Amino acid sequence: MSEKTEGDHLDEEGTAEPAPLAGRGRSAPTGRSWWRGTSWARLGLARREPRRVVRSENRGVEPKTSVPDVMTPLIAEATDLGEAAFALIDASRSDEGAEAALPETTVVRLHLVAASTYRSGLVCLWMPETSLASYGLMRGLLEAWAHLHFIADDEAGGDARCRALRYERGALDEWADVGKKVPEGYLGKTAAQRARDERRGDLDRLWSECGCTGATRTRHDVAPTLRTLAHEPNLEWLPGAWSASSVSTHAYGVEFLLDTRGGQIEVVWALPSQRATWFTLLVTAFAHITSTAATILAQGDERITAFEQRARRLLDAPTLRRIAQGDADG
Repeated sequence: MSEKTEGDHLDEEGTAEPAPLAGRGRSAPTGRSWWRGTSWARLGLARREPRRVVRSENRGVEPKTSVPDVMTPLIAEATDLGEAAFALIDASRSDEGAEAALPETTVVRLHLVAASTYRSGLVCLWMPETSLASYGLMRGLLEAWAHLHFIADDEAGGDARCRALRYERGALDEWADVGKKVPEGYLGKTAAQRARDERRGDLDRLWSECGCTGATRTRHDVAPTLRTLAHEPNLEWLPGAWSASSVSTHAYGVEFLLDTRGGQIEVVWALPSQRATWFTLLVTAFAHITSTAATILAQGDERITAFEQRARRLLDAPTLRRIAQGDADG
């Protein structure tokens, strides 16, 4: 039996496993300190053994442990990159904290949700059984990237404050549409509507004060932005990845879970080469998101270049390249 460490629980076989993340929650942080992410190493994620699923003649699908997992060191490095991203955005912010003006508040909020999605994707990639979900998460990352690019793009009309407001107003409209579909009497509906009304009043006031013009920005504006971004060097894959991640989200990705080599169908959940591809997409998108957000907040800061170089080293790692080429597929 493995030695049980603090905060761990034992599985059915007596192996120490990390306690569920929900049991290690924290109260909502305040001020600038909310950027301080909890290290995954402290959560024990790096200790868990990934599992591989193979077809058993008598028992259908039987989980078996495969150790070591080739993706674990890369995921650890990508986790550290996420911490570096937090540090960069934190350093790029003004000293006004919660009272910061536009576009900073919008940029920080967009980066925060992208960071959560990125970390979720890394958790999914940690095991073959859950890796496919990381591909579906790419859609949200690419949409956050598109919105940040719009805010940073001076050719999109107006200044960055007004472009941020166009996004904020559009996002509020979309949430309002969702609210209309919530049944009457549903717990929290009235409070949510009151909060949206207050938010709308604040946004309308800022819109007037800044003299903004232009249509609100919604998810329907993402595709045109990604097509524009695709004209930049090495980003031609963006529109296809966005569409494919959407198709995968709608449960059309079962082929990724099967290996048909040798004339037999085997449930593999995700081969290492496929996981490496999704890993590359995830890290690439989040690195661009962080770089774009930091550039809006502190254009010309040399720390942005340092972050980009760190992300590039991870993406160019020989180990990642070998795995993506199928060397670990067996």
